[in-house]
Amino acid sequence: MLILYTKTNCPYCDKVKRVFEERRLTYEERDIADPQFLKEVKDFGAKTMPFMYDTTANVKMGESDDIIDYASEYAF
Repeated sequence: MLILYTKTNCPYCDKVKRVFEERRLTYEERDIADPQFLKEVKDFGAKTMPFMYDTTANVKMGESDDIIDYASEYAF
């Protein structure tokens, strides 16, 4: 399962979400405006958004281009 942590008015978050939607990837979006999601992503050590967590492979990463590259290779 892919979890994508995002924030409002984030062009990098929008870029990743657009690619995920174009590729019809299933993911759960968690907006860090919710204090619970903000705590989760901080616990992962994230300092910027977007931040992705692949719960199946236990992979965590930031940087929109890296997330897009990872999703391109992800076996769905």
